[in-house]
Amino acid sequence: MAEEGHKLTLRRLEAPILKFIKVALPTDLERLQKHHDNILKYQHSQQWDRLHQEHINASRTVQQLRANIREMEKLCTRVRAEDTAALERLVKPVRDRASAATQDFLHLHSNPVPQPAPALPPAAQSSSCVSSSYHDDDDGGEDPVSGRQIQLHLPEIPADQSAAESWDNLEEGLKELSGLVTEFSLLVHSQQEKIDSIEDNVNTAAANVEEGTKSLGKLLRFLPSLQYNRGGGLQVGVAAGCRGVAGWSIRRSTGPAGWV
Repeated sequence: MAEEGHKLTLRRLEAPILKFIKVALPTDLERLQKHHDNILKYQHSQQWDRLHQEHINASRTVQQLRANIREMEKLCTRVRAEDTAALERLVKPVRDRASAATQDFLHLHSNPVPQPAPALPPAAQSSSCVSSSYHDDDDGGEDPVSGRQIQLHLPEIPADQSAAESWDNLEEGLKELSGLVTEFSLLVHSQQEKIDSIEDNVNTAAANVEEGTKSLGKLLRFLPSLQYNRGGGLQVGVAAGCRGVAGWSIRRSTGPAGWV
């Protein structure tokens, strides 16, 4: 409870969280998508040097994405547990988008197709095989269907090319990013489970109080039937204002029963 006292409402933290959701993360994801399209183009046309540089640029974007997600995670951990459901609705779209982009990137080399050396120069192959499916770097987004179709037939990067090593570095960064997104998702869900557990405990306590109240009411209806008799026996009555539990009054008997 002491930890919860240092947290804030979602309304207090909504503005900085929205900066990540509406500006920072979408910008990074758009840049990552451009890297993805360029990597498909350069690898398909076997332009290994340009592919190597694109891997490096994509790694920088992935690093920036990880940093922004960590900062957003720090903000979200400051949100009170009772606002977890609203927080989940707020961050879910961009979190799912980041997860999908990461997985799409990781599948780039899931099914590489070794190919013999091309008969045409790489530049010629680029213009004849790729121009119909790809635009220049500054052009609009790629058709996702055609991109996936080409992706399944990407040539394997030769081991002696720098692009092979730069891809290994990029792949490692993408796996860390994927793990970070999953960790962030689990964090939000664990907060929701915590507040659900608290609500269950409160409901159980309320049910116990209600049951206790009913039992006490039955006892109070039964008490007036117990009275002392003048012959010196047991006499128990309900007296308003008397000390004791539930207004019980025990009087001294002069009969043989003595104190009861």
